[in-house]
Amino acid sequence: MHTARQLAASQFSVIHRDVPSSREELLPDWAPHDRLGVVVTEPFGAVGASHLIQLAITAFYDARPNRRAGRLDGVHPDAVYPEIYLFHVGGAFGDHSAFDFWPARKEVSVPANALAVLDAINDRAITRLAVPDGSPSPVEHEWKEPAAARERIASAFAYAASGRVTAADWEIRGLDRRTEVNPENILDPERRYAGAHIAPEEAAMTDIKRMWRLRTEERRDEALSGLASAQRSRTAIRDARGLATESYRQVTVKEALFMLV
Repeated sequence: MHTARQLAASQFSVIHRDVPSSREELLPDWAPHDRLGVVVTEPFGAVGASHLIQLAITAFYDARPNRRAGRLDGVHPDAVYPEIYLFHVGGAFGDHSAFDFWPARKEVSVPANALAVLDAINDRAITRLAVPDGSPSPVEHEWKEPAAARERIASAFAYAASGRVTAADWEIRGLDRRTEVNPENILDPERRYAGAHIAPEEAAMTDIKRMWRLRTEERRDEALSGLASAQRSRTAIRDARGLATESYRQVTVKEALFMLV
């Protein structure tokens, strides 16, 4: 839960249709039980939505500041990981746990079937949804599953793995180097897995840390065929200071449910 202490809303600039805006306008009426869900369909694709993910994390912690407290060692029992979920649709698209998609159950593997994806989204009571940019393709979902989603999901956005969508109406800019730490960890396997091997002298390591290391080590080679392309895409949207600007298009929930696969 490093993001609890790493991130703050002030590290981002939000622009709506060329006008300065705010997290509160991007994610209006965020409440303590809001949950972000991100659908990913290509290697390391969710890095293109990193600023939205990280802003949602700040909203999650700001909604109940006691969630940021201390360490997950029993001393501060109110400290929790952010309620964010990544849906890998039709494949395994890289370890994104550096965004605090943790425990491992928060990266969900789903077949490339829109009905199955919506089932997974509804099962986890997602209230804010990000889907890969593309043309909506009508699909007949299970009876009343779309209605359940429309009733619950307050915001939906199209994002691109490249970080830039067509016909964007929202732009999120990083203002602080800390906004790029997690994307860099995801896109740099050597950095991501540095020290992931559990050495004998670490036998007393907490079970929580051991579990993360074991899990990430298992995913070392996941989606490596798409890593170089994802790295180039990230570099392309960074300025001279190494800070990225991402764009998004707000869509209706109905449209989003036709963009799941």
